[in-house]
Amino acid sequence: MEKKRETGRIVAILLLLAYFLLLAYLLFFSSTYGRTLEMDYRYNLKPFFEIRRGLEHIDAVGFHYVVVNIAGNIVAFMPFGFLLPLVSERRMHFGKILGYSFLLTLCAESIQLISRTGAFDVDDLLLNTVGGLMGYWCYVILCGRRRKNL
Repeated sequence: MEKKRETGRIVAILLLLAYFLLLAYLLFFSSTYGRTLEMDYRYNLKPFFEIRRGLEHIDAVGFHYVVVNIAGNIVAFMPFGFLLPLVSERRMHFGKILGYSFLLTLCAESIQLISRTGAFDVDDLLLNTVGGLMGYWCYVILCGRRRKNL
């Protein structure tokens, strides 16, 4: 049983590393999401400003933009909240996942601002953190079911 658990942890580590590589590509290099090195410094420090703007002007910005901005930011961080407890040797709980999701997003948003490969957006900070928490909730639900089946 212990060997099976360690193998699962190694697989989770590899998945987390692959996730970080994909996330880095999407956040800093993907031209699909407007990542260029020729941007000015852009930032939004008003909570819910971009979310509200997208919803109010959905005809102008497009449904795809609104979905990518809201659902995409949440879904993009769900793997982090799911995989982190699998990788960690210490017990993870809601508060730790909240803190780590927030810190990872804060680092990513800050790097985007400094490197001018994206905008620092407080809405992304909120949505990504929610995504990390939703991933953790999925982990808790799946682990709870798995334990009941043993």
